[in-house]
Formats: sequence, structure tokens, C-alpha cells
Amino acid sequence: MAKPKPKKPPRVRAKKKPSDVYRKRVLIVDDEPTSRRLLVKILSKDKYQIFQAGDGNQALEIAARDRPDVILLDIILPGCNGIEVTRRLKAEAKTKDIPVVFVTCMDGMINQLTGLEAGAEEYLAKPVNRVELLTRIQSMLQLKEYRDQLAIRRQAEGSSADGVQHEIPIAKPDLKLPVVLLVEDNEIDARVITSFLKEMPLRLETVSTGREAISRILAERIDLMLLDIMLPDMTGFDVCRHLKEVDPVQDTEIIIVSCLHDMESRLTSLELGIDDFLCKPIQRLELTARVRALLEKKFQRRDLLAHFRTVRESANLDAVTGVYNQGYFQRFLDLEIQRAISEGYPVGLLKLDIDDFGVYNRLRGQEAGDIILKELAQTLRGNARDVDLVSRCTEDEFAVVLPYADQQGVLRAARKIEQAILLSDFLKGLSSQMKILTCSIGAAAFPADAGTADELLQRADRRLSLAKQRGKNQVCFWGEEPFPKETARL
Repeated sequence: MAKPKPKKPPRVRAKKKPSDVYRKRVLIVDDEPTSRRLLVKILSKDKYQIFQAGDGNQALEIAARDRPDVILLDIILPGCNGIEVTRRLKAEAKTKDIPVVFVTCMDGMINQLTGLEAGAEEYLAKPVNRVELLTRIQSMLQLKEYRDQLAIRRQAEGSSADGVQHEIPIAKPDLKLPVVLLVEDNEIDARVITSFLKEMPLRLETVSTGREAISRILAERIDLMLLDIMLPDMTGFDVCRHLKEVDPVQDTEIIIVSCLHDMESRLTSLELGIDDFLCKPIQRLELTARVRALLEKKFQRRDLLAHFRTVRESANLDAVTGVYNQGYFQRFLDLEIQRAISEGYPVGLLKLDIDDFGVYNRLRGQEAGDIILKELAQTLRGNARDVDLVSRCTEDEFAVVLPYADQQGVLRAARKIEQAILLSDFLKGLSSQMKILTCSIGAAAFPADAGTADELLQRADRRLSLAKQRGKNQVCFWGEEPFPKETARL
């Protein structure tokens, strides 16, 4: 009788590391357990990683250790009160840029004012409205991202190849006052708001109809608009919709001001991307805090986008495309990963290569090739977020660094860029022999599948090569290539 063949041992497949969704970190500081539970209930645990503290000293420990993205802070606390906590947070380099939002009672105006002077960015009155809280947090998270990314880019700009930091000349600040447009048809309300803002360093203009507001904002730069919902010719929501239609990229900060307290109006504001919502009668401190915070967010974003202009004459930009060059990209990626390790947020990386770029150069010459490179660079910038960094690495290879993007966020960004490239007519006016321009993309994510900047770059390069090998014009991401045996993940 023939002996039965021995069964082969079951094949063990490398397990894929789970794709953890990145959640922004919120620290809730309140000595009342009921208040903390209410805030935790409002904040989705699927979207936010939540820390809690019952006193000021504990809050300082958590802030220093876990580096939250925003802190919700009561003023009245045992031991170290909220005002002192704020002063100490703002005095430390590691925590000074964390936005602080006071969540406290309306009757403590003097304490709230002192807290804002101590460095808090915002305050909310108890009982907290859910939509209002989520709106404030989202605004503060954007502010934190702009602050952090502007700091990293300035640091990368001043880093030499040997890692030595060099002082960067600080540009003179823009001496023009921010322009605030008040759209209000009630004369009494307009006078009240004007009196509240008269001591702030801004230029206030006033109109009374929606059409006047649209005309004014399209004619000249407006930094922030205080917009009443009930206007004689249209609603404030109609004004916002019209502005989005005629100028979808306009970056005016908008605060809706209304006597309507209903949830539907607040939800409509969120759907339209309006930055804030205030109910009449307006409190002076609440209004000035909102205006100050939104103007800072706007100017941080402006400075981040304007960073190109400040380095245009330096050695940090690629001469052909106008995006950052290989040297700057490498310094920035190293600094970004260092910060990501210390603060616990993810970073994505895309490496892109134009398929068959040599063909375009042979058929039409280097000048036509340079035009394609410039247009591709602009397409990448146009489809990246404000905090993303686009660079040219080699002749036809680009990189996009994606701070705060987890694996799913990296994949969404890759697909968006892939689609934008396919829809762009890069070859308009060139030889009919040329096909539509395509790119191969390799995607990698820290810390999901790389633990250092070098590993992240190697993963993205390897996947870019694999995308080329598989036929080009595609995205290759994690789990699609075998790891070397010595690093196999079991």
C-alpha cells in the first residue's frame, strides 16, 4: 500500500497591520464629572481621542506628556485654576501652540477676560451647545495645524544640509489692518457691534443688504464678515451660497450673527462651511474672542501659503516648477516625522513619476517637457491641502507630504490626485502622437507601515517602482508588495 503523502503545513500569511484611523486629541479639564461626561458624550470617540483631567496640575501633566491638539478648560479648578494653567501652558515651548478653549459659566466675565489675556484662544459658555462646540473645536484644530506647519517650514528653510540651524531673516509684518465687513440692517445692532469692536486693531465697514455685501466682498479683500441671517433682500445663507458660486476659493472668514437660536440654522451654517455662529444679544467678550481667533487662523493660513514667496529667491525652490526642491523636501520630511513621533500624529507620503516622460522630451524637446512639469506641479498644489507639501525630487518625479493623514487619508489623496491628472489636458497643442499624460504613484504612511523618515521614503519609492512594473498609470499602496524576509510581519 502506498504511503499517504504528508500534508503540507498550512501557509502562514503575513498579517496586515490594521489601518488605524487617526483621531485628533482633545483634553477635557473639569472638576465636575458630570460636565466631563457631557463633553465626552458630545465628542465622538470615533473621531477624537479624549483625555480627561479633574484638576489643573493633572491637566498640565497630560498636556506635557500627550500633547493634545486642543484643550477644553474650565476656569474654576482645585489646586491650579484654569487661568494659571493657561499661563503655564503658553510659557512652555512644547505646549504654547495648543489652542485653549475655556468652557465656563457666563457670569464670570472678569475671569474669562483675564483668561483670554493669559493666552486662551476661545471660550464657550455652559451649558454647551453641541454644534457650537464642534464648530469651535474644528476651528481650533485648523489653527493648530497652520501654526505647526508654518513653524516646521520655517525651520526646514533654515536647516543646512549638515543639520545646523541658521537664523532666518524675519519679514516685516503686513502693516495693513484686517478688514471686517459687518452686514446688518438693524441700526441698533450695528451700533452695538461697532462699539464692541472699536478698540480692536481692525478696519470695520458696514453694509445693510446682501447684495451690497456680495458686491463689496468681490470688489476688494475682506478678511472677515459678520453676517446677519435676516436681511431685507436675501438671507445670510443666500449670500454665502452666492459667494461660493462666483468665487469658490474665496477665503473670507464668516461669522453668522442672528436672533435665531434654532438648531436648523446652526446646522445650515455648518453645511455651508461657515466658520462661526453667534446669537443675539451678542456679548462683547464673546464677539471679540471669535473675531480674534478667526483672524489669527486666517493669517496663519495666509502666511503658510505665502511661504513660497518668502523663499522664492532662495535655494529651496525648484527653478522649473516653482515647488519645493529635493533638499528642502528631505529636511522637511525629517522634521515632520520628528514632530509626528513626539506628538503622535500620522504622516503620509506620495511619490509620483510621469509615465514615459522621455517620449515627450524626444518628440517636442525640453521646452515642452518643462511646460508639462510646471502644469503637473500646479495640479498637485491645486489638489493638495493647505498643510500638504509638494516638491520635485528628480527630473520627472514629485513627492507630496501629507501631515495628519492616516492610511485612508493618504489613499484618498492619491486617488484625488490621480483623477485630477487624468482630467487635465497637459498635452494640449502638442503632438497628436502623444497619449494622455499619466503618472504612477507609490503611497506610504507613518507610523502604519514605516517607523522613520527613511523607511517612509523607501516604502513610497518601492511602491512607485512596483506601480511602474505593473503597467503604469496606477496607485500602489501598503500590502501590495512583499516585505523582505528579515522584516516580514507575522
